[in-house]
Amino acid sequence: MIIAPVRSQVAFSDGRLDAKYHCSPGVLANERMQTLALAGAELRPVAGDAGLGQVGSTSRTRRVYAAQGEESLPYLRPYDVFDYLPQPADQLSKSGSIGWEGLVPNEGTILQTCSGRNLGPLAYADSYLSRFVVSDDMLRLNIDAEEDRFYVFAFLRTPTGQALLTRSKTGNVIDHLSPDDLGAVLVPFFDDALQSQTVADMKHAVTLREAARERLDELIDEFESRVPGPARDGRLADGWTHQASALGGRLDAAFHDPLVTSVRNANNVAGGVRVGDVAETFIPGRYKRYYVEPEHGKPIVSGRQLLQTQPINLRYIAARSFDFNRYSLEEGMLAFGAEGRAEDRISQPVLTTGDRTDWLANNHVMRVRPRAGVNPGWLYLCFASWQVQAQVKAQSCGSVVDAVYPGDLDDVILPPIDEVRGDAAYQCWKDFAEANRLEANAIDRLESSMLASVEAS
Repeated sequence: MIIAPVRSQVAFSDGRLDAKYHCSPGVLANERMQTLALAGAELRPVAGDAGLGQVGSTSRTRRVYAAQGEESLPYLRPYDVFDYLPQPADQLSKSGSIGWEGLVPNEGTILQTCSGRNLGPLAYADSYLSRFVVSDDMLRLNIDAEEDRFYVFAFLRTPTGQALLTRSKTGNVIDHLSPDDLGAVLVPFFDDALQSQTVADMKHAVTLREAARERLDELIDEFESRVPGPARDGRLADGWTHQASALGGRLDAAFHDPLVTSVRNANNVAGGVRVGDVAETFIPGRYKRYYVEPEHGKPIVSGRQLLQTQPINLRYIAARSFDFNRYSLEEGMLAFGAEGRAEDRISQPVLTTGDRTDWLANNHVMRVRPRAGVNPGWLYLCFASWQVQAQVKAQSCGSVVDAVYPGDLDDVILPPIDEVRGDAAYQCWKDFAEANRLEANAIDRLESSMLASVEAS
């Protein structure tokens, strides 16, 4: 049963007395705003008249995908922007795509999802994200004043802010937010000290994550340039020849790709090592799912959610589902989605540190646990490099979705150990964890302070 108190003044002003309406998160959040206003808080709309900024919608643009060798632009889909290190989903033709200039976000732009089942998440465009063309299916919120920008960013991510955002969503099949919906959200200013602390923590988090992204991207580029192995010559469509006697138990072309074979051979010659010699790989078995509210369970992530700094639609699972120890992520453990499409996010790794330690991951997530003395950062750089990604994706198989199995993964050949770059990569992931912690604390503190102010009124 859902129970929610409502002030008579609010009930009569809305002209509604039905419990379903007044128990909805958006209505409850709006009542909090009215209560804060009566207590002396200043409420300002996100945009519009007397608003804090401007909401720019993006009209549909023509996307033309780039051919091999053509000048191209890296493209992100809406939910790619929430990843630790966003990777382009496609390459767009620079000459063929019209209006792409307006889709490259400026630094400081707040990107707001405006359609889909999981409506509401938003991201802050830093210098790394501003390299990409971002989908036109995201609203752009621009606020010139830096303090207001970081405060609004924090508020919109609180449970109250999220409820207000989705209060006016529309759509017959897919939920939608309009620029006016986002612009009409009221932001409360009620505690100067709290506002200053929130701004400082959010700015620190964004800056820390930005630097970690830039550095990690550099490290991956440097690592890939040191890894022996040729680049692909010619088109895949041209094909290749292969001896029937060498097919073994696999008939799929990707497994026998000459480029993959060349990379494996080059790594062997350079002194590379098998995955199975430096790490333990495993996937826990299936289980019965008992999902619960956050206070009654532990967070559990999928392979897609692993990649996200703020997991979208995070679920919580009860202890009776399985032994938590078997499914927990650990400090220094690599993990990646082991099922999906080989040409998409399958095998894209994350390194577990700090804030995600002891979180749970489901039975579709591959675990790669470094053996004693093995540098986790080096292991991450290996799996993040295109040379190892090519080997892992070639190992995947399946009739409906592609899947990577621990036994096959053990035979992938990694580049030689690089302790220096490995240590630097590990520090980047620790910085990611600290940025997540700062943001979470700032958002929780802001939400708690609003609720306390409402209760005191």
